[in-house]
Amino acid sequence: MELHQGETAYETALAAVFNGDAAAAHPASIAQPRDEQEVAAFVRQACAQKRPLRVRSGGHSRFCSGDGALMLDLAAHLRGVTVSGDLVTVQGGCGVGAVLRALEPHDRMVPVGTHATPGFGLLTMGGIGHLSRSFGLTLDCVVAMRGVRANGDRFEIRAEDADGSEVWRLLRGAAPFLAVITETTLRTYPRRPLHGIRQLNALPFLVDALNCAESLPRQIACSFVLGVPPDQEQAQLMRYVVLQEGDEALLPAFLREGLECWHDHVAGQEWLPDFNLPDRNGVLPPEPPVEPDRFRRLRSWIYTVSVPSGLSHALAPRLEEAMRKAPNRLCRIDLQHIGGAVADQPMASSLYRGRHAEWSIVISGFWSAGDALHQQAVCRWADEVFDALESLACHVYLVERHPSTVRYQRELELAYGSELPQLRQMKKQWDPEGLLPSLDPPS
Repeated sequence: MELHQGETAYETALAAVFNGDAAAAHPASIAQPRDEQEVAAFVRQACAQKRPLRVRSGGHSRFCSGDGALMLDLAAHLRGVTVSGDLVTVQGGCGVGAVLRALEPHDRMVPVGTHATPGFGLLTMGGIGHLSRSFGLTLDCVVAMRGVRANGDRFEIRAEDADGSEVWRLLRGAAPFLAVITETTLRTYPRRPLHGIRQLNALPFLVDALNCAESLPRQIACSFVLGVPPDQEQAQLMRYVVLQEGDEALLPAFLREGLECWHDHVAGQEWLPDFNLPDRNGVLPPEPPVEPDRFRRLRSWIYTVSVPSGLSHALAPRLEEAMRKAPNRLCRIDLQHIGGAVADQPMASSLYRGRHAEWSIVISGFWSAGDALHQQAVCRWADEVFDALESLACHVYLVERHPSTVRYQRELELAYGSELPQLRQMKKQWDPEGLLPSLDPPS
């Protein structure tokens, strides 16, 4: 099925997209394939028309839609999840939360990100979450992929057949630049109940909090959110600890106690409290209803940089200053705790190159649609925070990226390093017309 501007179904499809920038775009048409054969047909159509191709899976990326593009809406029909023993096969329009729900009756799980709705952009480029230190990235669980090159050719590749394959390695970490991934198979793990601990602290506590977190064993993830809680006026530091039930003996005392400390015992990742700032009483306010007008959604400007351990005394002051300069209360900085099992995989096993990092730092700026002055202030703020952290960074996580800016080449170099020329060469082979997102900075 293909939807066009002026049709009700076209508007409905865009209104369902999570990302405000993507939802407000004007794609030339929206394709909603029902199987891989139809995906290939629509890709060939885009190729023949030399039309940009944008792929919607979970809908979190600004790049799942675009003005004048053919938008492949995989989430409309390709949402199947099949569990077979310790493997799960997932279609390209499925969010990671749906994968966890499908695995729950089988007492299995995969480590996923901190939110339930992202899809294959996260899965094929990394996947950093509360259990990454114990089990690795979502990407590390992938054992097979199916998809369609940007010329319409279909492919399938499996880990057991891909020993030494550059295609397998480059797809795992850069797939959205190279192909439309229609299906993946992932290795799963036994599911165990989780213990979550949330604490609110003053922002100047950050340097000590980082040092303490870096001393923890891999069984404990200690992430942070820097931002303004809903019922407060000043930025605070939320510590968010996750470990599996039965590992509590590893918890130091300071993570168990405090006036503003809340414990949650849940059956699995999908039941953990949202990775958001709570009220003073620990309660998360209700999620606001989705704005029905797709042109009035919040807009965003986001960077994600990876920083190694041992830099707390340089990192903390820069983050504190950033929060003091934040142009509105919606801006936030997340520090997702990695290391542990993420570093166990060889760097050459995939194109994800943040394995030596301790922190994946997400710089998120938001503003209301149509507010040009606030847009300029928020983008400038996020740009300056990226610039301040760049000298500490060992990696950029390119789920969000900025191809129209002077920073894009620096992002690409931090993301892929010496692998970038080889990746660009593969893109010329797999996407000769440049239909998928670009790996080149603006000229």
